[in-house]
Formats: sequence, C-alpha cells, structure tokens
Amino acid sequence: MDKTVRLWDTASKACLKKFSHSDYVTSIQFNPVDDRYFISGSLDAKVRLWSIPNRQVVDWTDVNEMVTAASYSPDGQSAIIGSHQGSCRFYKTADCKISPEAQIDVQSKKRKSQAKKITGFQYAPGNPSEVLVTSADSQIRVFDGVTMVQKFRGFKNTSSQIAAAYTSDGRYVVCASEDSHVYIWRTTRSAPAAAAIGIGMKPKTWCTIRSYENFYCKDVSAAIPWTHSPSLPGSPKSHQGVVSCNDDVCSMASHAAKQDVSKSGELSRVTKSGELSSPAAPSPHSGPLDTPSSRHASKTGANAPDSGNAWGLVVVTATLSGEIKVYQNFGTPFRIKGQGNLFY
Repeated sequence: MDKTVRLWDTASKACLKKFSHSDYVTSIQFNPVDDRYFISGSLDAKVRLWSIPNRQVVDWTDVNEMVTAASYSPDGQSAIIGSHQGSCRFYKTADCKISPEAQIDVQSKKRKSQAKKITGFQYAPGNPSEVLVTSADSQIRVFDGVTMVQKFRGFKNTSSQIAAAYTSDGRYVVCASEDSHVYIWRTTRSAPAAAAIGIGMKPKTWCTIRSYENFYCKDVSAAIPWTHSPSLPGSPKSHQGVVSCNDDVCSMASHAAKQDVSKSGELSRVTKSGELSSPAAPSPHSGPLDTPSSRHASKTGANAPDSGNAWGLVVVTATLSGEIKVYQNFGTPFRIKGQGNLFY
C-alpha cells in the first residue's frame, strides 16, 4: 500500500521496476497482446497506460470517480473501467491512446444512494463481446455490450475487492465470498422469465441464477479456476503436471457433501472441504458422497441439459492470512429418482 506498482522477476524474486502513483492503486493488467504495456486504476480517479521499457505514462484520463477495477479487452484495443460509484466505462486504447466509447451503471435505479463499487471484470472465453462484472452489492452480472444478459447471486461481497472469474471453457463462474466460502455457478443460460410490461417499460433482458455450488475456505479473499486441465486421480499422468492430486491439493469432497435441488427439478452438488487431503478417485457409478441437505432455490427455470460436468475442476484460493490453497472437485453426479436434469 505504498501507491506504487512494482514489476517483479519471479525467478530471482527481485523488483525490477517501480511505477509511482499519486494515490493507492486498485487494479492493474498487462496488455494481453503487448506486455510492454499495462493499464492501472487508482483512487485518484485516473486511468493510466504505462510503457514498461520507458517506465512512463503514455496516456491517461480522469474519470472523476475513484477507480476500483480496470481490464483490457482480449485484443488489447479497448478497456473497461469500474468506479467506486458503480459505473462501468468503456474506452478505446488502440495505439496507446485512451478515448471514451460508452458507459453503463450497474447499481439499481431505485437505490442510487446505495451504489456499490465495481470490484472486477473478466471477458468471456471465446466471446469478447461479453464481460463478467463483479460488484460490492453481492451480485455478478454479465453484459453483452451494454445490455445485461445474466446475473449470479448467492455469495456475499459488501466491502471486499472480490472478483469473479470464468473457467477456461466458460462453462462455470467461480468467486470467493465474505462468508468464507467459494461459490461456483454454471453459466448455461435460459430465457428471461416473461413478465407483464407496462406502458413505457422495457422488457427484461437477463436471467438470474441462484443455484450454485459452494465449499468452505476460511477467510478466503480470492478464488480463481486453474486454467489447465489436470489429470484426475488414477490416471497415468496424475502426478506429472504442475497441479497433481497429492497432498498439495485439497479435495472438495473430503468432508461433507451437500445437494442443491432447484425448483426446476435440477440437482446441484455442493461439496465442502477443510484440511489438505489425498482422496482416491470415486467410481463413475458411485452414489452420494455423504449426507444430503437442501437449500437455495432457482428462479430461472429449467436449464438446458448439459453433457459436461465439473468433475476435475481445480480452484486456487488465497486467504486473508496469506495462505494459498488448491482444491480439486472429485464429486461425481448422480441422478435422483424423478429428476429429469442434473445441475453438476
């Protein structure tokens, strides 16, 4: 918290360069196509584009609100900036020049006095027009351009700098929570529920997902999905990758398992993990892992059947005490009599 950005050599653990700001820095990101440049957002309300070789600002803009999140688009030609007041501003960044493009406000129009800061962005894998927006009103939103198309609810984020993230295939969203849990939602999208539309009212463009999986991680402050596809236990390569299924990996299924049955008749497996463990691979035909319980209903309607599942999903977490833990899901889906579709 010294109002600087520092560039580190991960091999020598040496600080190579320092980039000073006039206030605390809240977010940074390398340009995804040219890592000689990075973008930074600061509480001084300024967004800066930096040249690393020259160690200087190449362009900047003042957004007149404290900047709490910043992210390049996948092609590096634009950026999205989030503020403490809940606004998202889109800028063009081609040729290292910042120019305004569009703006959206995520806070409720009915409760503008309770505007919540934007805490993170991520563009959807394979779909650069969609961006995942996390905010401190305990909601995650998906925007297609400037149109909201999806919401995820259930986690808690009221004051933390928590950011949600897609898995590499875009099928799941993972996010830490202030209640010491990590939440996972499936991104399968259903049509918005039909509602009566009055004169002058716009039709609803989004669906809200309240069905989720979660597992316990004490004081978790950040959670991201591992971008590679690690081998599952029992496979010949299970101990050859960076993430292996040994004592360095926490099993989401090492303790109690829960079930989440939504109104649409779908099943959501919720697993909970504590200490480090080295579980054996379950049989694909195995039944419930442990004691079932039920909570949290979905208002989104039935999702389309999905052939994939989250078995083998790896989540990396960081906690307020400085611990980094790696969890891997070994739970296998199972069908409850009378249930048509599965959420897993």
